[in-house]
Amino acid sequence: MSRLFVLRRALFLTLILLTALPAVSLAALPQPAPVARPALAPGPTATVTGDLVNIRSGPSTAYTILGRVTLGRSLEVIGKNKGATWLKVCCTTGDKQGWISASLVKANSSLSAVPEVAAPAPPPQTTAKRTTVSAPAPNVRAAGFFGYGIQVETSADKGFIIGAVKNMGFNWIKFQLPWKDFEGQPGQVDFGGLDDMIGQFNGNGLSILASIVKAPQWARAGNSNFDVEGPPADPGTYANFVRGFASRYCGRVQAIEVWNEQNLWYEWGGEPLDPGRYVQLLAAAYRAIKGACPGMIVVSGALTPTGAPAPLAMDDVAYLSAMYRAGLRSYSDAIGAHPSGFNCPPDGDWRSVSDAGAIYRGPFDNRHHSWCFRGTMEGYRNVMLANGDGAKRIWPTEFGWAVSGNPHPGYEYAADNTADEQAAWTVRAYELARSWGWVGPMFLWNLNFESGEQSAFKIYGRPTYDALRNMPK
Repeated sequence: MSRLFVLRRALFLTLILLTALPAVSLAALPQPAPVARPALAPGPTATVTGDLVNIRSGPSTAYTILGRVTLGRSLEVIGKNKGATWLKVCCTTGDKQGWISASLVKANSSLSAVPEVAAPAPPPQTTAKRTTVSAPAPNVRAAGFFGYGIQVETSADKGFIIGAVKNMGFNWIKFQLPWKDFEGQPGQVDFGGLDDMIGQFNGNGLSILASIVKAPQWARAGNSNFDVEGPPADPGTYANFVRGFASRYCGRVQAIEVWNEQNLWYEWGGEPLDPGRYVQLLAAAYRAIKGACPGMIVVSGALTPTGAPAPLAMDDVAYLSAMYRAGLRSYSDAIGAHPSGFNCPPDGDWRSVSDAGAIYRGPFDNRHHSWCFRGTMEGYRNVMLANGDGAKRIWPTEFGWAVSGNPHPGYEYAADNTADEQAAWTVRAYELARSWGWVGPMFLWNLNFESGEQSAFKIYGRPTYDALRNMPK
């Protein structure tokens, strides 16, 4: 495997939105009579940064959707809530107004002079619905159950996400949670922005896997490469963070994945790849999570499938074996995996699979287990059995097949895959893993990502979505 391919493959994991509701202009909706305002000089404006963004009757997703605006739309900002997390905007002609999330627009000038506006009371029925429904608690013992999951782009409308996932008959959602975004300074943790999203997912019967990654700069070692993400110097700082998260969301978040692709330089801060050090991080996190919420499932960080040499990466089967030597068995309820498909069918045997017409020759000219879904899964299972850990299940926290006629550099294998193959292979992967009996919830990558190489893996709007919806479960 070339150095260039491995570097680009590292970008595979990182986080548009299509919706079941039609895009409409606020001008076409019934509106109350305009409120007269004195003529003023034009106020600050903000530009919409999402493809299709909701305008609501108040500053939260609890409020009614009034309409939608599209990417690049310029809006006049006439108010803000406390904290400026939502902006009141003038969307079309006259005084047709609504609220938009500040995270989905870019202000074109300072909003400091924009007045704070009191929010109307949210619809009471929405609040009641969220607080009275809860998802079933999974069985924690060895996480011994199968499930259907998918990773989502959480900046999209939550109603769209929930509807799209449940319409497929799926019961798990995964998202990545960057630690650095919630603890900018030591001990100053703010989870407030997560409450609404987790409440909506859990309140609609979906189980949640949060992959907690990306240490803040203050927590990282001095020899880190700060151009990429990396782990903390002291495992205790990560443990403190996940303890707080587990305590706050106990019963609403069902599982935490501790880190991601730690056998890859890009995810390990450019520091020496060290399975023993990772297990120290995992052990500290495991004790903290279980102390705060004994029923929460702890999944070991999924490795990237690769045979590339150090310092770029470490073979994932070799890394997993070293994790077991360092004590992995005692500090996990499930084993994370990323059995990527590349251009190899899910039941293809990496030792003999053949495709003479393939444009990208990697799996066929460079025989290695990491090229094929089945090879990665069986390789990990053999390591688990060799270490007396066969009662646990493998959780594929990311897998899938990319499709693109014009692939992003480093993802040339996507040109070999068709939309129909993506659909058939994804269904077969779920069927195959369920039949094995040692696989837990499987999280397809991904539902609705739109940017860069990530969009080649998305399934919404493709045959794969309908195939999964129609798949017996």
